[in-house]
Order: sequence, then C-alpha cells, then structure tokens
Amino acid sequence: MAQKGKIIIALSNIETGNKLKSLLVQEGYDVIGLCTSGNELIRLVMQYSPDLVLVGYKFKDMSLLDVYETLVDATSFLAIVNEPYRSFIEEDTDIYCIGTKISNVLLSNAIDLIFQGKKRIKKLRDKVEKLEHTLEDRKLIEKAKGKLMSTSGITENEAFRYMQKISMDSGRTMRDIASLILSEIQ
Repeated sequence: MAQKGKIIIALSNIETGNKLKSLLVQEGYDVIGLCTSGNELIRLVMQYSPDLVLVGYKFKDMSLLDVYETLVDATSFLAIVNEPYRSFIEEDTDIYCIGTKISNVLLSNAIDLIFQGKKRIKKLRDKVEKLEHTLEDRKLIEKAKGKLMSTSGITENEAFRYMQKISMDSGRTMRDIASLILSEIQ
C-alpha cells in the first residue's frame, strides 16, 4: 500500500499517542515521529517536514498555540481537543480540530479531508504562479513592442510579428526575444 502522507503525533499522553500511531500506520500513513513536548515537536517538524501534525492542546513545556506560532508555515495541524478549547483554537488559527471522543473512521476521514484540501491548495498555488509568470511575460513583450515601435517607427502588429519571427527562427521564447530587444535598445 502506498503511503498516504507523513504525520507526527504530539500528545502529552504517550499511551494515546502509541494507539493513534498504530491506527494510522494500519490506515497507510507514515508516522515519522511521536513526541510529548512542544520543543520536541518543533524540532521534529523542522527536521522531517511532515504533511500533518496530530496534536493535543497542552504539552508539559508549552501550549498548542505556542507551537503553532512557531510552525504556522511549516505544516498543517489536526488538534484533538475538548469542546471548550475547540472554539478558542479555531477562532484565531487555521488548525483543524476534532473532539476527544474519536473513532477510527472519524480520524481517518478528518486526515483525508486535510490532505485533499492541501492538494487543492497546491494546485491553486501552482496555477496562480503560472498566471503570474504569464502576466510578467506579457508585460515584457508589450514593453519590447513599445520600444520597437518608438525606435523603428513600425506598428504594434508589425513589432509583434517581427518578435514572433525572430522567436521562431532562433527557437527561443518570446520572453527571451523581448528581453534581448529591451537590453539592446537601452
């Protein structure tokens, strides 16, 4: 079975942590660490870059919110918390929460939903990045067309066709040609 994702379990009760580890390994997850303190959790996350951290609310050395502040951009969190803490945590963070009375199905479904959300976010980020590059390319090409038009007295369409021909003849991208034109004319 292919591994579904890398998880670190960080709970103050080591017995509960071991039970959850056994369950998650059976479900196909790669549990790469088990710890009971906030400092140890921070070290493990920095060392292994897990996809998810399964945590409780309090550790012997700090609270979940202290750990979260340090690791907010490093991983996702799924907190197993009592109901009074749940609204407190969800109010100021993007930590996913489930209650302390959990079943195997509930835990597995919660983790799967988090991983699906992460995949969706990654796809959207990639799409945004591609669009940003496309926009930058277009800006550069427009600038180069403007330079050609002002220095050669040609129309916008002629400037584009000229750049397009050089691009096709040389096997280089329009962006590269635009960069060359802008560097030569300046």
